[in-house]
Amino acid sequence: MTWIQNIENHPYKGMLVKIIENPAIVCMAKDCGMDFLFYDLEHGVLTYRKLHDLMLFGNAIQLPSIVRVAQCARKDISQILDYGARGVMVPMIETKAQAEQLVAYSKYPPIGKRSYSGGANTFYGPGGNHAKHMAEINANTLSIVQIETCLGVANIDEILSVEGIDAVIVGPCDLGISMNNPDNVMACEELQMIQKVIDAAHAHHKYFGIIGGVALLQYFKQDIDFFLSAIDTNMIRNAMMQAVNTYEDMIGDLK
Repeated sequence: MTWIQNIENHPYKGMLVKIIENPAIVCMAKDCGMDFLFYDLEHGVLTYRKLHDLMLFGNAIQLPSIVRVAQCARKDISQILDYGARGVMVPMIETKAQAEQLVAYSKYPPIGKRSYSGGANTFYGPGGNHAKHMAEINANTLSIVQIETCLGVANIDEILSVEGIDAVIVGPCDLGISMNNPDNVMACEELQMIQKVIDAAHAHHKYFGIIGGVALLQYFKQDIDFFLSAIDTNMIRNAMMQAVNTYEDMIGDLK
């Protein structure tokens, strides 16, 4: 059974990483029960070299990595998969043609047109056995579209009809901005938009996820395969605020 097939047994819990590059984060995530780490190359600051090391380590301890690249380009997609990512997500997908391009760059033939090279994706094993490696990596690679605009929602059935697309993840903040309502992702109109994406995911047998706050995940929890609300920057900030509040309470007791 692949790590992807395990999603069918229980929803996956993940953490979005934007700034932490120490491999200790991989150990802690595994120990705390996270199912995957989601690295952000669109808005984060991690380098490709550092990400290579984090993902190679994660694969060694069976904590897979999904990466959001900045754009739907061959170099961005194929290279990050060669570095060991088990899933790749492209933001702002709006058309079937863009989804087809994602598959072409992320899957080996006969599904896509990804160029082959051994490396972190084959644990730096010996050369050869290309057909075997390509089949195994295809089966263990998630190709994910991120829907973040009204146009993406409007075209969602065509987008998810593309063979080789495995999952769809909604970006509620940018979707709200696209709807001219940037500060209320729980607005009825946006919830209806997200439900349309969910319905299409069910119809096309694709996995579904949301990168959003707890309230939004709670609202759609019955349909979510990827739970993703924990973000390293928010978690660090919240922990610091909690520490400051604790200190202030103790200082107040001295007065």
